[in-house]
Amino acid sequence: MKNLNPALISYIFPLIAVLIVSVGYNKASSTNHLCKHQYALCTSALCIPQPDDPTKAICFCDVEEGASMATIPCESIKPSTDTNGIRTVYSTFSLKQFTSGKKGMKCPEGTPWTWCLNKRCTVDPSDSKKAICICDVVRTDEWMTLGGNCNTSTCKTGYWSGAALKDFDDGVIFLSKVLGMDQTPVKWCQTSP
Repeated sequence: MKNLNPALISYIFPLIAVLIVSVGYNKASSTNHLCKHQYALCTSALCIPQPDDPTKAICFCDVEEGASMATIPCESIKPSTDTNGIRTVYSTFSLKQFTSGKKGMKCPEGTPWTWCLNKRCTVDPSDSKKAICICDVVRTDEWMTLGGNCNTSTCKTGYWSGAALKDFDDGVIFLSKVLGMDQTPVKWCQTSP
């Protein structure tokens, strides 16, 4: 750095900082991966803020098996069981709850929701079809969830697991393509055209 032009340094460092901030936030820029193993499905999960950490929430998700989407390599999120019998799975995205009749509900920017994609989860030892995941609390972007039973008043209070609309659209397009679907099973609540 001793031989660098000070004018060049004053120009480059702010540019690098802006680049880091803008790339760091863009969740949709990740590469999508089709995984085929057991996973936690949190698309309709009700979550509660975690005591002592308002940036995290505890979410109650379903455990499913089969094809799903992650934004990190599938190899890094394989399910496992430790020496004490505690089963770990990871939250990924699938269209499964749409195929069983759930509808997407859109919620406005500024309301609390949780981002669970790629999060580590513990399978409930008393119910192997349920998992508990620690997810990030978000209050930005217009977002969607399969929780709330189309009651948009719950957008303000529910802490539903959700996704920014762009991220959701990217995931649906990716899964539809890799699974060879002519049409997606996505349906929206009437209050959310």
